[in-house]
Amino acid sequence: MARRQVSRNAPCPCGSGKKYKQCCIHKDFEWLEDDDGNIFKSVPVSDEMRALLDEQRQSFIAKHGREPGPEDPVFSDLPHFEHAEHQIIEAMKKAGIDPAIIYATEKTGRLVTEDNLHLLSDIELDEWEAAVEEFRAENRSQEPPEFPIGTIARYGPNDTVTTKIVAGVLLEVDEEVIIERWVGTDVEENPKVQAGIQEFFAKHGVKSVVVTDRNMGCPHEEGEDFPIGEDCPFCPYWKGKQGSNSTF
Repeated sequence: MARRQVSRNAPCPCGSGKKYKQCCIHKDFEWLEDDDGNIFKSVPVSDEMRALLDEQRQSFIAKHGREPGPEDPVFSDLPHFEHAEHQIIEAMKKAGIDPAIIYATEKTGRLVTEDNLHLLSDIELDEWEAAVEEFRAENRSQEPPEFPIGTIARYGPNDTVTTKIVAGVLLEVDEEVIIERWVGTDVEENPKVQAGIQEFFAKHGVKSVVVTDRNMGCPHEEGEDFPIGEDCPFCPYWKGKQGSNSTF
């Protein structure tokens, strides 16, 4: 059955939502369509692979006495795919390959290298990179922090508005925390504050940073702005809530 290149103006088969002419047509492979509307990905074959395929063809003919058909496996003398994939993964582990790369290989079924980037669509590359980042995000919290450790805590009149950022540096276990504070209505977006935090961490050689994902409590100082043990009279939102008096 004849195959022809997908129309330039047709939606790209990779699933990007773009037209073929604006997407995979610029890659080093082609999307082909047969008379029944079936889509195939055509990847160029190197001279080495062409020789290997011809060797497999000759081996098949010698064994079966006929040309291989469309339903016959290309590499009939290799182990079952799942077994071969398992062997590849085990070999990658023994070689000390980045676990994130191994995870992405298992999840996507492909191993992305500099040599085959040009043969993958943007969607395939996005899937690969997402799998790598997924593994690193899930395992990032399991890695022990490295000293000196930097901390960033947020405070505000409620749980959504931040008016104070407190950065701390812990040089070693059981040492006193070194503190710097920044206050303002735009404290989170202010580039001077961001630069100040970076300079503060760089000054003390911070190697890892722990950041809170929400306001920790009231921005006012217990003992300075209101009596110790009482709730802040300026921030009613935090009255009776855990953390209302826990600010630095």
